[in-house]
Amino acid sequence: MKRDEETERKTLLAELLSLQASLESSFVPEHLEPVLSLRLTMQQLKVLMILVTHSDGSTMQALAKTVGVSLATMSGIVDRLETQGMAERSLDPNDQRVRRASASELGRQTVQRLMAARPELSSTPLGLLAIDDLRALAQGIRALVRAVESSQNTTDHTTMSD
Repeated sequence: MKRDEETERKTLLAELLSLQASLESSFVPEHLEPVLSLRLTMQQLKVLMILVTHSDGSTMQALAKTVGVSLATMSGIVDRLETQGMAERSLDPNDQRVRRASASELGRQTVQRLMAARPELSSTPLGLLAIDDLRALAQGIRALVRAVESSQNTTDHTTMSD
């Protein structure tokens, strides 16, 4: 009996991970718009993400070294982030000659929105669930995938007939 339960557990875990991938793929169009609407270059986005992880900000020199660009290039990147309201500059409290860049509230919100990955359906938390919970979760997610697909099909047919 234990062997059958372990086999079923592995099957359910694999199915849930597959369902998660299907579910995430179905939400790509909804999540694509916010990414495409960003007016950030890849380097600006990298710098913004670095700034978000440093609550006290970072010096231009440290940012330039981390990203692998010149100090002048980094200054330009931070200028553009500032212009968009994503970053702020301030004097370093320990050395008034040094300027620190930090993410603004808008910058933090932007990165949080982009990084809203949902780790709930990874194998670690799923492995902690009881077999009955795994069965119920798999059934619920199957229903959700069907609902999303049905909703998309309805939208597709409506759009095509317009």
